[in-house]
Amino acid sequence: MQQESIQAALALLLGPQTEYRTRLRATRRLVKQGPAILPLVLSTFSNYPEITKPAWPWWPPQYEHTSRLLLHLSQKVQIPLADLLHHPILSDTPGPVLWTNVMEAASQIPEVDNEELLCQGLTTHWTSVRYAAAMALATRARTVKLHPSTRNQLYEHQQEHETFPVRLTASYALLNSGDPAGIEMLAHFLHIETPQEVRKAATFILATELPVELTTEQQEYLNLQLVPLLSDFDTDIAQHAAHALSKIATAHTLTILYPLLEMSNEHVQITILTLLEEIAQQHKVLRHQMRQHTLSRHLLPLLKSVHPTLRRQAFYTLAACGGEYVAAVLGTIVMNKDHPGQMEAVECLRFFHGALRAPLRGHIVRWLLRILTIQNEELQITALDSLAQLLWQAQHNGREQAWQEIRHEVTTDKNMFKLFHASSPVLRQRSLELLAILGDFLITTPDLQSYCHNLLLSDSDSGVRACVAYVCGRTAARWAMTTLLQALLDPDEHVAYTALHALTEIATVEDSIVVYALAELSRLYEDEQKTTGNLGREARNILKQWQKADAEKAYKMLHCLD
Repeated sequence: MQQESIQAALALLLGPQTEYRTRLRATRRLVKQGPAILPLVLSTFSNYPEITKPAWPWWPPQYEHTSRLLLHLSQKVQIPLADLLHHPILSDTPGPVLWTNVMEAASQIPEVDNEELLCQGLTTHWTSVRYAAAMALATRARTVKLHPSTRNQLYEHQQEHETFPVRLTASYALLNSGDPAGIEMLAHFLHIETPQEVRKAATFILATELPVELTTEQQEYLNLQLVPLLSDFDTDIAQHAAHALSKIATAHTLTILYPLLEMSNEHVQITILTLLEEIAQQHKVLRHQMRQHTLSRHLLPLLKSVHPTLRRQAFYTLAACGGEYVAAVLGTIVMNKDHPGQMEAVECLRFFHGALRAPLRGHIVRWLLRILTIQNEELQITALDSLAQLLWQAQHNGREQAWQEIRHEVTTDKNMFKLFHASSPVLRQRSLELLAILGDFLITTPDLQSYCHNLLLSDSDSGVRACVAYVCGRTAARWAMTTLLQALLDPDEHVAYTALHALTEIATVEDSIVVYALAELSRLYEDEQKTTGNLGREARNILKQWQKADAEKAYKMLHCLD
């Protein structure tokens, strides 16, 4: 019966249609059996036919768990992976599934030198085994330079007699090992006569795995290969090519890209603009050259494009470049209600390069506050979001002075307070969310406290009520505890749930009234689960956490006294 149970678990593990959770449970059941099942596992894997579905570029899901099981068992019995292929239980040549599992297991321990074993896998006549061996070598090459003999063998598997997946993965391994042959072959795969999936995989590797340093010749060579792909009909290939170019771009690349902005269609223009934005963000020298050259001349017409997506990307590209001239352009557009790109200009200010530096910081904040006076809900919401983003950036990047000055500009602006009384619930909510980033402003402003109390208990929009509860919790507003307790009875469960969590951020186990309220909710949950639902269960969980924390605190105090 035990052997039948083991065989059933192996069948589930190797089954192509087995669900992930079932496969995981089967693996755990086999692990519990211990090293004694190794012979049965080896013979089962060896006799199983080669798994060829799903076809490349997908990979059979069975190997995620079968390889981990095999690695676990080999480590338990202290048998090297290479010796598993020569186990006495295997009378014939090991089968493809066992070989592939050994290759996959080796890839999980790249720090162990299994290159000789992986090179043996490259010589087998099963495509899946060779592919797994090449991928394992690529994983190892990320941290360890491959042996010369291994690289020579990978050269052989780059040739046309090999299948495309193995050629591609062998090139990937050489790329990770710093061998120029990897880049050359990956660039060769970019040509239009190559199968589409291979082209897409090659551009993805170049976009994500290019080494930090390339020679000038390699940069120029890849630039020539990648620029034509920006107009490829496959958008994935075009985007991957743009991302790869952003890493290796040179001043010459910019002179090639500028004319393409005027000669291309909308989709290609967006791809090029995205590429220019990434270049501006990553390369300081090129960003200065983009300011000095004629980039703005090529982009200014696009700021009035009838295509919103293209217009928006043009604004973001300009914002990434930064500079006084670009700031003046954006400031003019922000104040021009007749410009078609006013909304995009307000939006991109939050990501303007150098937006947190004085005096530009003050200009941007005042532009955004000025927008709040315009009776345009969408524009006002965009301005509030940009202000919130600037405050968050200053706080996140440790720019204390910038944060303080932006906070002062916002809190001293009278128009800001009018938005708390706006007829639009979205505007009220966005204004309240801004309060959560302003530090102790809510705590030190009694007028706002009274207003938040009324909003939390009587606002017609449940989203606004929930937002007030969130802001009170975020700002640790202990004055709001009584109001939050009343909000636990809100007819909208989301509001009550938010109020409950806000209380847990403000109160402690020493606040007896809060503990009593949570205890009552918990009791109601136990008596009438249908009535209180998730709120009572959550209150019970919070009480348990508090009790556990209080017990640990008491234990530590006693330990200190001892």
